[in-house]
Amino acid sequence: EGPVHSVKITRPFYMKQTEVTQKEWSTLIGNNPSEFRDCGEDCPVERVNWYDAVYYANRLSETEGLEQCYTITDPTGEPGNGDYTATVTFEGLDCEGYRLPTEAEWEYATRAGTKTAYWIGSNVTDGGEPVCWWFDDNTGILLPEAAWYDYNSDWTTYPVGQKAANPFGLYDVHGNVSEWVYDWFDPEFYQTCAEGCKDPLGPDEGSYRIFRGGSWRTCAESVRAANRSFLPPDYRDFTLGFRLVRTAPAPED
Repeated sequence: EGPVHSVKITRPFYMKQTEVTQKEWSTLIGNNPSEFRDCGEDCPVERVNWYDAVYYANRLSETEGLEQCYTITDPTGEPGNGDYTATVTFEGLDCEGYRLPTEAEWEYATRAGTKTAYWIGSNVTDGGEPVCWWFDDNTGILLPEAAWYDYNSDWTTYPVGQKAANPFGLYDVHGNVSEWVYDWFDPEFYQTCAEGCKDPLGPDEGSYRIFRGGSWRTCAESVRAANRSFLPPDYRDFTLGFRLVRTAPAPED
């Protein structure tokens, strides 16, 4: 998570208020990979890998007549079936179609101007370190009002938008399902912009893609706005989903 550094985001962007739902996925793609189908069509889609997420973004752009932000070549398998992979080239942040947020965009949107561990406040011990719920009875802690995590989830997902929205109007940025972002993972990457960086996209290559936000299965420490996690891009799990962003169109002259 370190070093602590400043980031400048130069392009305004829109972010989906909720995680992509099972209904939204199945309507566009034609299947439902989710483990928690009994949760209902308004619950987040999960068991999607990173390649599934970028494929969905391109398909949604196509249906709305927007530029596709990823060039996808050499695909194998079928999206949503657990075997889909491809070679993916990102067209860049100027693309105005749907795409995954960068790690920096995700954290900026999640924090929504706040500087605490969660947009709703902090869940800390006297020593100042975030803790898992089994070390803390959550007395006086507001996190359950904003997140489904292992303290209150009963180990399942929930329909999106049931918890409080952050100051930007975004739901479930903490918990419910973790969210794939664009960036490759490199534990040393942010050393390169310790003095600050502009529109970071992460490393040019890697073995793992980053996901953020924690899930119904993770403890309070792991749903913090700063917490970073990573997995191979072809990995899927019933804790993993996504939400999309769009770069705001440039104003006309």
